[in-house]
Amino acid sequence: MVDLLIKCITIASVLTSGIAIYIAVRNNSRQVGAQIFLSYSDRIRDLRVSLGEDNFPRQTLLEAMFIIFEFYSLRRQGYVSNSIWNIWEADITRLMNTNCFLQEWSSIKQRFVTHPDFVAWVHSRRHEVVGR
Repeated sequence: MVDLLIKCITIASVLTSGIAIYIAVRNNSRQVGAQIFLSYSDRIRDLRVSLGEDNFPRQTLLEAMFIIFEFYSLRRQGYVSNSIWNIWEADITRLMNTNCFLQEWSSIKQRFVTHPDFVAWVHSRRHEVVGR
C-alpha cells in the first residue's frame, strides 16, 4: 500500500513538473516575442518620423529594408510568432509597393544578394495586392 502511494506521488510530481516546465517555456517564448516586437516598434517609430508621405530618402528606405530583413530572419528562425508578424505584414507589403521603393529596389537589392530567400520573398510581396 505504501509502495503504491509513493508511486502515485512520484507520477503526480513528475506530471506537475512537466506541466510547470511547459508553462515556463511557453511564457518565455511569448515574452521574447513581445520584447522583439517592442524593440522593432521603437526602431520603426523612429523611421516613420523621418519618412514623408510617399517620397522616402534612399538612406531611410535602405534602413527600413534592413529592419524588415532582420525581422524576416527572426521570423524564419522561429523567434517571431505569426500573430506578431501579421501586425506588420500589410504595412511591409504596402511599403514594397510604393513608387519610391519600386524605383530604388534594383540598387537596394544588391545589398541583400547573399540572402536569396529574402530577395525572393520581397519579390513575392511586391506582387501581392495591398490591403488583402
